[in-house]
Formats: sequence, C-alpha cells, structure tokens
Amino acid sequence: MSEGVYKSRQGQKVVESFYRQILTAHSSSAFTQLFIQTEIARTHVLRFGETGKPPLVMLHGSAANSAVWLGNIADFIDHFCIYCVDIPGEPGLSEPIRCSLKTDAPYRWLASLLDHLAIDKSSFATMSLGSWYGLNFAIRSSERVKALSMMTTPGIVPAKAGFILKALVFAMLGSAGQRLLSKTIYHKTKVPPQVLEFQGIVSKHFHPVLETIPIFTDTELAKITIPVQFFGGDHDALINSVKTGARLKRLLPHSEIHILQDTGHAIIDQFSAVKDFLLSH
Repeated sequence: MSEGVYKSRQGQKVVESFYRQILTAHSSSAFTQLFIQTEIARTHVLRFGETGKPPLVMLHGSAANSAVWLGNIADFIDHFCIYCVDIPGEPGLSEPIRCSLKTDAPYRWLASLLDHLAIDKSSFATMSLGSWYGLNFAIRSSERVKALSMMTTPGIVPAKAGFILKALVFAMLGSAGQRLLSKTIYHKTKVPPQVLEFQGIVSKHFHPVLETIPIFTDTELAKITIPVQFFGGDHDALINSVKTGARLKRLLPHSEIHILQDTGHAIIDQFSAVKDFLLSH
C-alpha cells in the first residue's frame, strides 16, 4: 500500500470540498453517509434505499468517486439497498491509502468492508478499476457474489500501450490537455459539464494509479461460476474491449457480453440493462 496520492494537502482539501458540494446538491434520492474502519483503510460509503432490500455494491473507476453513480440511483433504488463505495486511494472521502493491486490488500479491504456492513452476499455493479476490484473479489469469494455487472474491465487483457504516457503529456498542457484527454476517454459520449470540471480539479491535484494492473490467469477466471455481465466500447482508449469480451466468453461461456459500437471508455447509458441483469439473478 502507498500513501501520498494527492500532490498536496491543500489539493486534497480542494478535491474533497468539490465532492462534498456535489453530494450536498444531490436531492433526487436520499442517502446516508457511512465511514467504515476496515482492515485496510477508513472507507466512505453512500447508502441508498431500504436496508431490508437485497444489497447492491457499486464500485467506481480510477480517478473518480461514488458521484459517478448519482444520476442512476433511480434505476436501482426500488429493488436494492445500494452501497456506493469510495475506493481508498481515489479522489473520494475514503482514506487516501492506495492498495497495491499485486497483493491481497484489495481483496482484504473489500471483504472487511462487507463484513462491517453485515453483507453476506451482494450483487455488484462496477466500472473500470472498480470492475477489477469486483472481479478479483469474485474469484476469491464467489459465494459472496450473487451477480457481477462490469463496464470497461481491466485485468482481462493487457492495457493498450501508450495511454498512460499520453495522459501524462496531456496533463502538462493545462486546460487544453484536459480537453484532449476527455475526448480520448469519452470518445462521443456527452458528459455533464460538472463531471468535466471535477476531472480538471482531480487532474490538477491528484496522482492517478500508475501501477500495471495485474492480468487474471485462465485458472483464476475459470473459477467464476456466478452470473457475469460485461460492457465494453469498441473505441475504448484504455482497454481492448473486443479481446476482453472474447476472453471472458471463452473462459466463462455463461457470461453476457456487450460490445458497444462507436463507444469509448465511459459507458453511461446501459444502466437499465444492468438493472435487468441483476434482477434476473
């Protein structure tokens, strides 16, 4: 694990303040904020809905936080008690301690979090880095996962070469570089201005994950017998979604694979299909 994920203490305050403003402005679905002291790091969770309903854990991607789910809570709240989790070491309100992905820390963190939340078994909706966390957990503790829906999942095939270098170059170009990076990541997806503003703040004050994401072996992936759903864009700048989908289908023939045409790394219009998949299991 490593600390120092922010470029400065003041930068951390700026990012966290902006995130809190987003949460304060959210009014469409009431939520409870929880701070859970897990085995690895103090973790911030947004809980939506009635606690008696089946649990749904939602894990965001890199350089993001649980605000990415706020616009889609309405798709799930009638059916689930939703737990939107800020991954430690990302620009949310969890402790800024980053788990090394090549250790068992990511699994121990998530297992400990579920234990503290008294969740024995849950459905999962995940995106990008959060999908790696979810898949890693399902490989080690499939008995605790009802179904796993993933968007733009790393760890199935190697990341596309050169993206990190390109992102670092863009970061040095200020606002113009941020616009180029957004175009590279989002392709043709129209992203709300507030999201782009937050990304600009994060880019200025936060060190993203640079660790090479471990690739799961055939043996590890073949252990998964739970229902799995995957969405990937054919223009994803970070991940080869076509190869990812093909490998998943070969090793997990029961998996549901969706390769979206003319789509980049950000997928924000498939939550109805995610809901239907999770409800069917």
